[in-house]
Amino acid sequence: MVTELTGAVQETFESRPTARGFELWGEGRLRRLTVEFGEGWGHPRPAEDVAGVDVDHEAGVVARVRVRSGQRVRLEVSLESVTEDIVAVAAPVLRVEGQREPVSWLAGASGEIVLPDPEGPGMLTLRRGLCAPGEGLGEAVLFEDPALLRPRQLVSAAWTYEAMTGEELEVPVEQTWLPWVRHVPVGDVVEFSVPDGTVTVEEGADLAEAEGEFMVTPRPGLERVGVWGPGGRTEVEVGAFRDVAVLRGELMAGGPRTDVWAYVAVRHMLDSWTSEDLLDAVDRVIGDYQDRPTAWAACTAILAHRLGLPVEREASAAAAAVLARPTRLDGILLALHGLTPVDVAGGGWPIGDFDEVGRSAFTAIGFGRISTDDRPLRGSDVALAKLYAAGLGESERGIRLAAYAQAAENRLLCLLSAAPNPVDVAWLSI
Repeated sequence: MVTELTGAVQETFESRPTARGFELWGEGRLRRLTVEFGEGWGHPRPAEDVAGVDVDHEAGVVARVRVRSGQRVRLEVSLESVTEDIVAVAAPVLRVEGQREPVSWLAGASGEIVLPDPEGPGMLTLRRGLCAPGEGLGEAVLFEDPALLRPRQLVSAAWTYEAMTGEELEVPVEQTWLPWVRHVPVGDVVEFSVPDGTVTVEEGADLAEAEGEFMVTPRPGLERVGVWGPGGRTEVEVGAFRDVAVLRGELMAGGPRTDVWAYVAVRHMLDSWTSEDLLDAVDRVIGDYQDRPTAWAACTAILAHRLGLPVEREASAAAAAVLARPTRLDGILLALHGLTPVDVAGGGWPIGDFDEVGRSAFTAIGFGRISTDDRPLRGSDVALAKLYAAGLGESERGIRLAAYAQAAENRLLCLLSAAPNPVDVAWLSI
C-alpha cells in the first residue's frame, strides 16, 4: 500500500507486513522504517484499507500499527489489553534507516531521529508516548520494555516523519525548551526553564529553583537530569569540564612518557611556560622514537624546535618515514604541522578529499546534536570538524558548523575531565 509525504519535500513509500511486524520503504531521506515485535507476539495481519498491521500477543494484548499520509507522515502504534489481568509484554521496536547514519535522541517522553542526507535532513519526532534507545543506531524501543498494561488498558505512541530542504551538513535545530548550552565549565550552571514542570537531578548534584527556572551545577564529567512535563520524564545529559590547558597540565604529572605524552607536553609549554626538566624529558622521548617513528613523534619534534631543541632534522626524518605508509590521520596530522605539502584551497589532502574529511568528521560527532546514541566521541573527529568549519570562514555555513563542532568539543572535554585520554587531549591541543 502506498503512503505519501505531501509537504515541502514530497516522498512516496511502499509498505507491507513482515514476519515480525511492519515495513515501510522509499527512496527519499527515509529509506526504510520497520516496527518489529518480539517474543510472545504472533504473525502480523495486514490492516484493512490503510497501511499497517495488527498483531496479537499470547498474553491477551492486541497491537495495531498504522501509517497515514500527509504533510507529515504519521506512524501510530498502540497496545490494548483484552484481558482482566495485569500483563507484561515485549515492547515493539522502531528501526529507521537513511542514506547516512541516523542521529537519535530517545529520552523517555521526548524522541527524535534525524536522517542526514545530501539533499537536506529528514526527521522523525515522537508526538505521544515514551521511547528508549535500542541496540543499534536509529533503533527506538517504544513504550517501556517490557510494556506493562493494566486490565483493558490502551497505550499508544505516535511519531511523525518530515523531510526538509538543505544540504548534507545540516540538521534540524534542537527542541526550543532545551538549554542552548548543556556542557559548561566547572562551576557554571545549566539553566532549564520549565514553568509547568519540574527538574530532578542525580543524588549529590546541585540544583536550585526559582519560579519555574531550574539551575543545575554539574560536576566534572557527565550526568543526567530529569525534566518532567505533561508527557512524563525526559532525560537530558548535562556536564562540566575543565579547560584543555588544565587537562594538559594534569597529564604532565603522570602516565607513561610516550610520543603522545611528549606532544601534549610541548603544547603545554608553548601555551604556558617552559620547564627545562620537562623539555629534557621531551628530548629523551624524541630520541626514543627515532628507530620507530610516528606522526606524533614527528609533530612533537617540529614543535620542540620552536622551544629551542635542535631536532628539526629528526622531525623531517620521522615524517618521511611515516609518509611512506601513512594512515589517513597520520597524513592529516603531519600536514597540520607543515610536515608535508598540502593545498587546502584546492581541496587536496595527503590522504583523502578535504570535503570528505569534513563530512566524515561531522557524521562521527553526530553534528554536535543532543543524542543518546552509543557513538564514540574522539578527539580526532572533533579537531577535524573544527578545522573544516574554520576553513569555511565567517559564512553562514561555517558559523553553523563551528557551533556543531564546539558543542561536541565541550561534551568531549566533560568526558576527559572524568577520565583523561592523552590521545584525545593531544588532538584537542592542535
